[in-house]
Amino acid sequence: MRRFFDNPAYRWFLLSCAYVVIAAAVIHGFYAKWRLNDGHPALGLSQMVEGTAYRPYVYRQFVPALANGIQGMLPQAAVARISERLAEPRRLNSRSGLAMRYPESEALMPDFTLRYHLVYYLTFFALLAALFVMRRVCLEAGADAAAATMAPAVTALLLPFFLTEGGYFYDFFELLFMMGAVLLALGASRGTPLRLLALLALAGMAAWNKEAFFFFTPALYPLLRRNLPRAQAAAMVAALLFVCGCVYLALRMRYAGNPGSTVDYQLWDNLRFYADPGNWLRTESTYGVLLPRGFGVISLLAFAGIAVSGWASLPQAMRRHALMALSINLPLFLLFCSPGEMRNLSMLYPALMCLMALSLTRWMKRETDRPPHTMAHAR
Repeated sequence: MRRFFDNPAYRWFLLSCAYVVIAAAVIHGFYAKWRLNDGHPALGLSQMVEGTAYRPYVYRQFVPALANGIQGMLPQAAVARISERLAEPRRLNSRSGLAMRYPESEALMPDFTLRYHLVYYLTFFALLAALFVMRRVCLEAGADAAAATMAPAVTALLLPFFLTEGGYFYDFFELLFMMGAVLLALGASRGTPLRLLALLALAGMAAWNKEAFFFFTPALYPLLRRNLPRAQAAAMVAALLFVCGCVYLALRMRYAGNPGSTVDYQLWDNLRFYADPGNWLRTESTYGVLLPRGFGVISLLAFAGIAVSGWASLPQAMRRHALMALSINLPLFLLFCSPGEMRNLSMLYPALMCLMALSLTRWMKRETDRPPHTMAHAR
């Protein structure tokens, strides 16, 4: 019996159970805060799956296309039957329904209810998959097994705090794609052509999910340089940019007639916002509790400590990646993102997670190196 419970497969089962609980908690924290932007005239789920949302939101079509494709493969009679059951009015007060206690939920609209549930659960599974990918990235960065297991969970639990000015299902797929790209880039070499092809395919899907991945791809160069010559690493980055650019151009052409604009210039709003000390002390409800916002003095102090503690242990390739991601993301954040919208610093997620894993490794090692505390010592 003990051999069974000591088996690596059983330990993976326990890890999977833990990550399922973490992913469920995070998705609930996100959904309680933002739902799927139900009823929003510019970017509600119904507008996203129908392709009528405003630009630039309508460009984020990867998940809506998946939901539309899955529904399209089912017989119309089955779709009608499932939708009717999912949209039952009694689900408004049911713990089994996404619309519970929210009569305006698009989950109760028969034309969209199946796709609504598909998008919701696809988002959950994307986060769950991301946790395992993130664990592998932490191990590649040099964290020990315990820290590499905890850091993805902590990073994921922070995500609802980062969703301060908006929260969207494609944010979780962006996390999966970015972490997957980092993992593939770290192991890419001339002897792994399939890994390079997988990275190109992932880039296409990531740009389909969110056009910001185009700007993230140059930050993969230091990781590619770990095992590739300079010219080949640069050529790979150029190929990634080309794939992302083609996908983005196709989306822009497809939705050129939609209302809205490609970007909003927000530099002056951002400068005024960050110059106001009161904005660094705001609170909001996250996980159902009034807590400091993701952007503020508390988070800045916490992340500064994590960075200082983990930076010395961070591999050189990851350091260069972090600095390049920061140099790309910060100007874009100040120029085009809403004030305090922490989710738009997402290019820094891989670096933050690795720094957290290495900090945890260091702190836990200190604890294990301490002499055991006994009653004799206490006396």
